[in-house]
Amino acid sequence: MGSSRNASIAGGAAGIIGWVVFGVAFALAPTPPTLEASATEIIRYSTEHHTATLIAAFLFATTAPLFIVWTGALAARLRDAEGEGAWLYLVFLGGSTLALAVLTSVSFIWMALSGRGWTAGEGIAQTLSDIANYGYIFTGFGSVVFVGAAALVMMRTGEVGRVLGPLGLLVAAIQVVYLFTAFFTGGVMVGGGPVTIAGFSLLGLWLLGVSVMMIVRAPASRKTAP
Repeated sequence: MGSSRNASIAGGAAGIIGWVVFGVAFALAPTPPTLEASATEIIRYSTEHHTATLIAAFLFATTAPLFIVWTGALAARLRDAEGEGAWLYLVFLGGSTLALAVLTSVSFIWMALSGRGWTAGEGIAQTLSDIANYGYIFTGFGSVVFVGAAALVMMRTGEVGRVLGPLGLLVAAIQVVYLFTAFFTGGVMVGGGPVTIAGFSLLGLWLLGVSVMMIVRAPASRKTAP
C-alpha cells in the first residue's frame, strides 16, 4: 500500500504540474485564429506572435508525459476500486491515450505553422491552421471517454472523491457539445472560439480537481506484519 500511496501522490503532482504548464502555454499565446479564418488573419497572427506561439506549442506537447504519469496512477486506483472484473479503468486508459496522442500531434502541427508554415503560401497557412483547430477539438473524443469512465467509477465507489463523479459526467457532456464546434465556422460555436475554449477550460479544472484529490486522499500506508 505504501507504493500505491506514493504512486497516487506522484500522479497527482504530475497532473498539477501539467495543468500549470498547460495554463502557462494557454496564457502565453493569444487565442489563435478560428476555423475558416482568412489567410491574412492567420499570417498576421503568426508573424506578430511568432516566438510566443512556438513556445506555447512546445509547452502543450510537454504536458503529455506529465499526464501519462497522471493517467497511470489514476488508472491503478480505478482498477483497485472496481475490484474483480474491472474494465472501466481500461476504457479510461484508452480514452486518455487517444486524447494525449491527438494533443501531441496538434502541438507539432501548430509549431510547424508558427515556425515557417505561414511563409509557404496562403493555402498552406490556412490548411495548417484548420488542422490545428480540428485537432484540439478532436481531443474531445478521448476526453469524453476517459472522463466518463473515471466519473462512473468515482460515483459508484467514491474513489478519489465521489463529488468528482457527477462533475465528471457534466464535463463529459459538455465535451460532446464541444465536439460539434467542428461544424461551425462562425458565431459563438465556431471551432476554436468561445465554446471550444470553455470546453477545454472546464476539462482542465476537472483534471486539476482530480489531481489535488489524488494527493489529499492518497491511500493510507499500511505496515506489513513482522
